[in-house]
Amino acid sequence: MSISLYDRAKHCIAQGALTNSKRPESLIKGVYPTHIVAAKGAEVRDERGKTYVDFICGLGSNLFGYGHPKLALPLAVAAEMGASHSLPTIHEVATAEILKEMFHWVDRWKFVKTGSEACSAAIKIARAVTGRYRIWSEGYHGWHETFASLVPPAHGCGDSASLGIWRMGGLDHIDDSVAAIIVEPVQLDASEYRMQYLQELRKRCTEHGVLLIFDEIITGYRFPQWSVSRASNVTPDLILIGKAMANGMPLAAVGGKAEIMDDVRYFVSGTYCGEVASLCVAQRIAEICLKEPNAVTELVEEAQRFCAKLNELLAEFDVRIDGYGTRGAFVGNEVSKALFWQECCLGGVLFGPSFFYNYAHATYSVLVWDVVHDVVRRMKTRNIPLKGELPSSPFAAKAREK
Repeated sequence: MSISLYDRAKHCIAQGALTNSKRPESLIKGVYPTHIVAAKGAEVRDERGKTYVDFICGLGSNLFGYGHPKLALPLAVAAEMGASHSLPTIHEVATAEILKEMFHWVDRWKFVKTGSEACSAAIKIARAVTGRYRIWSEGYHGWHETFASLVPPAHGCGDSASLGIWRMGGLDHIDDSVAAIIVEPVQLDASEYRMQYLQELRKRCTEHGVLLIFDEIITGYRFPQWSVSRASNVTPDLILIGKAMANGMPLAAVGGKAEIMDDVRYFVSGTYCGEVASLCVAQRIAEICLKEPNAVTELVEEAQRFCAKLNELLAEFDVRIDGYGTRGAFVGNEVSKALFWQECCLGGVLFGPSFFYNYAHATYSVLVWDVVHDVVRRMKTRNIPLKGELPSSPFAAKAREK
């Protein structure tokens, strides 16, 4: 009898998986596939050869579909010249220049490899610029100690005394002792009220010399006008992008005005920050975005229609997707959610706690709705047993609940 990939992983990968929310316990252990062996478009294939339409989308990083043909040439260019070099390359310059066209208020960019690095870099820059140490945080900003220390039991983390949890409405906490406020400008609430709140937050930060940091690792490229900062007309002092900017290749960035990014000494550096393949893909994606500026808005509207239709079908089970279309989260009755995910998975459609919609999904619309309608019909009989374990909440969800 062959040994499963999951059993093999448990004997060579610490904690069985490299990403917290990709563990079997975060989905439905015993039902969901544990590993992917191939992917194309919006489909993934597991070790048993079964294919699934994927609405987890690499935790939001897969925006254009797996193996998109328009991204093959940039990867070929990178393969031809190698990944990392002894001096800066033309590709980091070209990528930074085109990103300045997308995010017109940004003067300077600093590339790193992950969203967690970008968040930590932004905090370091803010403290260097302001000479202050106190940070307010709202949302999830990665696994590094600064932010992971906020979520009990915070095993392995040090003191978080310099960091506080920010909650919408706490504007009175902004004073001259604070270096920065880092927020996910939109998690699931993209209402006009939230946009007005961001305007007020910007005003208060300016009054007290506090740097406002928008963590748009997830919203970047998935929100109308490519970011909340552009769509809301609220300009943060620092913007963080990642995930979809290179369609899953390891790249993130910190952007801001020259007086913040250049005029103060701080240390943010890494051997692989200028790795060519990711930069080439990011440059190509930015070119596509600038050539088709309305495409992301159309994608959001398409995704919102998808979610509205799904929410209507699931209403009687007290389950829905909250969010802005291309990014959402399933909320409601835990057992009903698990049953819906389980039966969709068995039918070849992958849903999870976080929902993402990409440009490749429209191709699979008929297949997906056939599965969903069948699952909802059978759920109405109330005779579907849960065949695996209820999912446990991943770390990022716990951080957002604080």
